[in-house]
Amino acid sequence: MISVGLDVSKGKSTVCVLKPHGDIVCRPFEMQHAKEDLEDFHNLLQKLDGEIRIVMEATGIYHLPVLTFLHDRGYFVSVVNLFAMKKYAKDNSIRRAKTDKLDSIMIANYGIEKWFRLQSYEGNEGTYAELKLLERSTSTKWKFM
Repeated sequence: MISVGLDVSKGKSTVCVLKPHGDIVCRPFEMQHAKEDLEDFHNLLQKLDGEIRIVMEATGIYHLPVLTFLHDRGYFVSVVNLFAMKKYAKDNSIRRAKTDKLDSIMIANYGIEKWFRLQSYEGNEGTYAELKLLERSTSTKWKFM
């Protein structure tokens, strides 16, 4: 049982890998959303022994490159609603500090605690393609007379 917590932001993620009881497999580290860094991350995950579940917050579009990369390689990836994660953080923490490293640990802990209730992401590429097309068509400037 290995939980990988990803605190995703624009262009990069902070990653923490935990086992139950708070055993840290990998201390939090930063990973760019570049192909080379994602491949290195994939290689790291392949070296781990045990069932792996990756947990990340839904962050608009910022999580999509990492999500797509991991989903295409067959990993169990759970994308958690931002408000559910904030409620979990509020209910389970007395800390006032907020850093990417601490958030990645908290997300990995969420994965351990909610292990059996995590829902795996199921891709819906048709919907994303339609949304991208819609976004492009609405972002063009219209001239009104």
